[in-house]
Amino acid sequence: MNPEANAILITADRLWDGTGGATLVRPTVRVVGERIDAVECGLLPPSSCSGDRIDFPGCTILPGLIDTHVHLVMSAQATNEAIIDQVLRESDEQLLARSLANAQAALRTGITTLRDCGGKGTIVRQVRDRIRRGEVAGPDVLSCGSPITTTRGHCWWLGLIADTHDQVRQAAERMLREDADFLKVMATGGNMTASSDPMRAQYDPEALKSIADIGRQSGKHSAAHVLSRVALPGVVAANYRTIEHCDWRVEEFRYEFQPDLARRMIDQDQIVGLTMSGLARRAFLPEIKHINIGPVQRLDMRFACERLMLDLGVRYTIHSDAGVRLCPIDRFDLGLQAAQVELKLTPNEILRAVTATAAEAIGLPDRGTLTTGKRADLIVVDGDPLKDLACMGKVRAVMKAGQWQVK
Repeated sequence: MNPEANAILITADRLWDGTGGATLVRPTVRVVGERIDAVECGLLPPSSCSGDRIDFPGCTILPGLIDTHVHLVMSAQATNEAIIDQVLRESDEQLLARSLANAQAALRTGITTLRDCGGKGTIVRQVRDRIRRGEVAGPDVLSCGSPITTTRGHCWWLGLIADTHDQVRQAAERMLREDADFLKVMATGGNMTASSDPMRAQYDPEALKSIADIGRQSGKHSAAHVLSRVALPGVVAANYRTIEHCDWRVEEFRYEFQPDLARRMIDQDQIVGLTMSGLARRAFLPEIKHINIGPVQRLDMRFACERLMLDLGVRYTIHSDAGVRLCPIDRFDLGLQAAQVELKLTPNEILRAVTATAAEAIGLPDRGTLTTGKRADLIVVDGDPLKDLACMGKVRAVMKAGQWQVK
C-alpha cells in the first residue's frame, strides 16, 4: 500500500506557522501519517495532491496549542478553600474522572499538549498513560506527579512532603521512579494555600540545586514555583529549566526587578512561565474587580515588573494555571487575550509563547511549528487571530499527530 494514499490536504484562508514569519495566504498543508509533509502557499503541485482534501474557508491554521502549566485534578471553583476541600475529600476515582474530563476539554479548545504541574498520587500519570495507549482522547500530557513541598507548605494537600535535604532528594527520586516526566518544586509558599507564605522561601539553595541536578541526571527538566523574589537567586543558580510565575515581589505591595538576575536567566536560556489565570483575566471577567484581595490589588505592579523583564529579553511561555480559582481549562483564549491587554504583547508574540517557545521549554522539539517533518498537531480557528485574539476561542477543528479529534 502506498502510504501517501492516506495523505490529508488542508486548506484555509491563511496559516500562521509558529516560526514568527509572515502569515501564508491560501495555504495548503499536506499531512502524511503523523507528520507534516509539506506547507505551501497556494495549491501543491499535481504530483503532491493525492489524498483527502478538507477546506476551511474564512479560517486560520495554526500549530496545536501547548499549555505549560495546568492542574488537571482541580476544579476552578470560585474559592481556594472549595478547590482544596474537593481534592482532599474526593476519591481517586472521582479525581481521575475530573482529570480525564479536563484533559478532553483542553483538547477540544485546541490544546494538543499540556504539562501538569501538580496532581495527587498517580492520577495525572494514569490520564497520561490512558491517552498514550489510545484508550481515551486527550492532549499529550507531561506529568510531574506531585510537586515537592514542605509540611503545610504550598499544595501540601497534594501529598509530597519533604522538609530535610534527605527528604527532598528522596522525593525527587521517588517521582522519577514513578515515571514523572519532569520535577516540580514549590520554591516559595503560594497564594492558594493559607498555611504557606508566598513571601518566604520553602527551600534553601542547596535543596533547590539537589532537585534540579537529580532531574538532569535522569534527562528530565525541572520547574520551580516562585511567587516572590526571595527564592529567585537559588532557582536561577540551580538553573531550573522553567520558572513558574517568576514573581519579583519583595514586600506585600512592592516589586523590585533585578536586571542582573534576569540577565543570568538569559545567559542560561531559562524560560519563565507568565501566569494568565483567572485573576489576571480581570479585563474579561467583571467579577474580578470586586475581589478585594492582595493578588488582585497587586496586578498592575506585577505586570509592570514582568514587562521590564520581557523588555530585557527574558524568554517566556504563557500558561493558564488551569484548575485554580476562576480558571477553567477550556478558556485558554481568555488568558491569551489578557496577555495582550496587560503585558502589551502582540498576537504574534503571544501565539509563539504557546506554541514554538512552549515546545522548546518543555523539551518537545517535534512540535510547536507547522513546518515540514514536525508532528501534525494543528488547529483551525474562525477568522484571523493575528488581528483579533478572540478568534482563539472559535476553534473549528483539532488535529493531533495526524488524526482529527472529535469536536
